[in-house]
Amino acid sequence: MIYNDLNKAKEDLQWIIKDSMISSFLGSRLSTAELHDLLENFVSTDIKKILSFYTDLFSKNGYEKLEFKKTIEKEFLPCLVFIPRIGIALVYELLPDGRYKGSTKNGEEYFEDFASGSFFSHLQMKPNRNKKVSATTMFKEVAYKEKKLIFYAAIATLSINILALATSLYSMQVYDRVIPTGGLSTLIGLSVGVFVAIFLEMIIKLSRATILDFATKKMDLTYSHDILSRFFQIRCDRLPKSIGTLSGQLQSYSSVRAFITSAALYLIIDFPFTFVFLFVIVAIGGWKIGLVVILFLIVSIIVGFGFRKKIDEASRKSSMASYKKMGLLVEIIENIENIKSSGASWNLTNKWNGLTHDAIDDDVMIRHYSDMSSYITAFFQQISYVCIVALGAYIVSTEGTITMGALIAMTILSGRVLAPVAQLPGLFVQWGKAKLSAKDLDNIYRLNIDNEEVERALSPAISEATLTCHNVNFGYMENSTILNIKHLAIKQGEKVAILGVIGCGKSTLLKILSGLYRPTTGHTYLANVDIQHISRDTINNHIAYLPQSTKLLAGTLRDNLTLGLVGISDDTILEAAKATGLINLINTLPNGLDMPVPEGGESVSGGQKQLIALTRIVIANKKIWLLDEPTASMDEGSEKQIIHMLLNKLDKTQTLVVVTHKPVVLNAVDRIIVLTNQGIVMDGPKELVLEKLRNPPQPPQNIQSQGVK
Repeated sequence: MIYNDLNKAKEDLQWIIKDSMISSFLGSRLSTAELHDLLENFVSTDIKKILSFYTDLFSKNGYEKLEFKKTIEKEFLPCLVFIPRIGIALVYELLPDGRYKGSTKNGEEYFEDFASGSFFSHLQMKPNRNKKVSATTMFKEVAYKEKKLIFYAAIATLSINILALATSLYSMQVYDRVIPTGGLSTLIGLSVGVFVAIFLEMIIKLSRATILDFATKKMDLTYSHDILSRFFQIRCDRLPKSIGTLSGQLQSYSSVRAFITSAALYLIIDFPFTFVFLFVIVAIGGWKIGLVVILFLIVSIIVGFGFRKKIDEASRKSSMASYKKMGLLVEIIENIENIKSSGASWNLTNKWNGLTHDAIDDDVMIRHYSDMSSYITAFFQQISYVCIVALGAYIVSTEGTITMGALIAMTILSGRVLAPVAQLPGLFVQWGKAKLSAKDLDNIYRLNIDNEEVERALSPAISEATLTCHNVNFGYMENSTILNIKHLAIKQGEKVAILGVIGCGKSTLLKILSGLYRPTTGHTYLANVDIQHISRDTINNHIAYLPQSTKLLAGTLRDNLTLGLVGISDDTILEAAKATGLINLINTLPNGLDMPVPEGGESVSGGQKQLIALTRIVIANKKIWLLDEPTASMDEGSEKQIIHMLLNKLDKTQTLVVVTHKPVVLNAVDRIIVLTNQGIVMDGPKELVLEKLRNPPQPPQNIQSQGVK
């Protein structure tokens, strides 16, 4: 047995992820919350479950599948080893004296041999793949993973089509054998057989529906997870600005999934079986009737494809109109008070009606072309039926090469031949929506992500809470610059305020310092490491960022205070709430920390939102605090409480950078930076900068004024 104590197994897991020789890679892919979940789910010392757990862990994080053996192979180092009574070890070198060099959570160790019952697995990284995976590729990979379920559904569909032959063959046998001979026993046997076939067809249809529902659920879960995970990786400065349109695009994956399942069954079974039914018709009635069916089949296919482009274009316009309506609806909901107070509802109503009119027109066009295609196909089906009956009756009457039963069977099968063609309009509608959805998601997947050009993001131990900018320029649009900083260094423990006029880039600077934005040119460093090379989770573990506009998430007050944090006790929450003054709000709430918070947190005021967000930062207690107008919406009493908290809560090793326009906040800092559109014009000790601001130097007469540096 490898472990007798579950806690020792968890200690080894923490060591592997956080402190071992491979932790820099595993750690960069696992957030603190994910590590917490792993430890929570690690509940057994059974060696089979442990080996399966580690196999899954390494496979999900860039390693080839682990294959455990009972003996070590010197040709395949490094390897992961589980040793009885010792636990987990990483062995990476065979020394000349025959000993193996490795490491455990206790440090570097040497092994002359390994105890009986040890398990060994070679560690091999997967080949590096381009991080720019498209949404289309993702859809294909997920669908391919569920190929077994789709195959089962295809087998079910095949069985259904085969059983469908029973009805037509039953009719043929009844007319050809039972009626002429009066064979009632034969009729009973045939009837029992066809009843069984019909019953089996129903059971298989129900089974197919269950299989497809299960496949749909699995694919939907994977699609939604992958799309949202990809969205979270997108760098904030690259996010589209239209929230409603973006929301619609992110949710449009369902149309792609629906098309994949429908098209797979149609192309694999339904359409090919058309030719099976056609073959049966030819076998029963000969080529004369077969050619009639083939002729109408070709005509129906031409009609179906004739409307494809129009249905495709109408579907594209309908989806775009839906996205625009959702975008407008989000804007209206978010700004309803401003809209009503300014009397702008009529304007937005007209805009909404226009979009609704466009969407309805497009939907009507889709239905119009789909109905036209379906009606024309149905028309040819009826004509085909009449032609088959007429030609068959003529052959029965004059040539006698086919029987009456065969004629009836062929008329039933002819409907089966043309039925898949009738599905084409609906399939074209699905194809149009799926193609647009895949294209929109491909555009989202092409957006730059965190650590865009880095193969493996770093997870360094940040010992110094320092921030540095060098030759940093940033603009939201091409050929525009709103931030221009040649050099900025913020040392560990400094308390810095950033001042400047509206639009000079103060908030943007904080976003760059927090790693949310990437400079257009230049570099930002955290503890002398380029912040774009550091994993997002590592940055989050050391930097706390408070945006200017605070939004709360739906849940409870406790959920918002511990958002992204794990292992937070009520005592920790209450201690932080006392420091910020949030305790006054908590004490007035009937539910206390369990107070429900709606989407956006509109049940509390703007100042209370800021207080909640600040309290969360106090709870997190990171090394670096980046605060953007932290007291902008607060009253004077709350503001003084926050200043007192900043003066007493932050120790000498923690760094504070605060953007503010309120003089009282300057009491919490010892350095001031004055920013303009041209860059930093003042930077120095608080008293010196304030003195220069109160008494700016007068420019010499007839000489253009120069900025104070």
